[in-house]
Amino acid sequence: MTEKIVLLSGPTATGKSSLACKLAEKIDGEIINADSIQLYRDLFILTARPDIEKEKIKHHCYGFLDGNINWSVGKWIVEINEILKNIIKRKKVPIVVGGTGLYFKAITDGLSPIPDIDKSIRLQIENELEKNGLEKLQKRLAFIDPRASEKINPNDRQRIMRALEVYEGTNKKISDFWHMKREKVINYKSINFKIDADRQWIYKNCDLRIDYMFENGVVEEVRHLLNKNYSENSPIMKAIGVDEITSFLNNDITIDRVLELIKFKTHQYAKRQITWINNQMISWNSINTQYSNKNVKEIIKKL
Repeated sequence: MTEKIVLLSGPTATGKSSLACKLAEKIDGEIINADSIQLYRDLFILTARPDIEKEKIKHHCYGFLDGNINWSVGKWIVEINEILKNIIKRKKVPIVVGGTGLYFKAITDGLSPIPDIDKSIRLQIENELEKNGLEKLQKRLAFIDPRASEKINPNDRQRIMRALEVYEGTNKKISDFWHMKREKVINYKSINFKIDADRQWIYKNCDLRIDYMFENGVVEEVRHLLNKNYSENSPIMKAIGVDEITSFLNNDITIDRVLELIKFKTHQYAKRQITWINNQMISWNSINTQYSNKNVKEIIKKL
């Protein structure tokens, strides 16, 4: 059992963290975060980050980055590879849990062989974004790399900038790298599970979670974030809800409109996650967190 790792992926608000904790208690496991926005320390409430100080189970990679640090898939996979080695050395079972599909893809399939890009290129593209806006960058990407442009959501600033950064730094399209042999970093056998839940149930859970956030101080949390004066292109500033709550704090929209917009965007995000998981994780074991006790038994049988 100790030479295997458990991967638990699924859309937002499906109870992955709770399921992971229940499983960890049963199999003497430790939990590793695979949610890109929960890496950052500034937003605890808005990102629904587990309160790991209160958890009996040991958690890794939660809330340890400043909001202005860009953390790539490559950096994450190297970081957790060391954590995995340590957990397995101590005869415990690593449980990787989250909703960032590319992180799981990096574990199971490896990384694209994209070389390190000079930081000055990234800074140049960030300056271009501030000056001209995302639409201009997206149009430039469509001209340079139509295949990548079709695949990347036109509102996904991080991936658009990454595609342009790769082109500027290597003189090759990022879509060309997608077809190259991937490099495996993690070589442990994994037991893979994806959450398969009714979409309306997920949306309802999203709405309940957002209501809870507003009842428990999320507006003050964002106010505190804004006081840090991060660049608007910083990763933490792209979290769903930051723009909307900022508009409320600037007296541009009402709190009811904030709730409406955040719920709408969260539903969209969950829908994209569901589509990605269904397309990319076809062979994974399907489970439903509405039956978490049953799921724990199912996972244990696979180990």
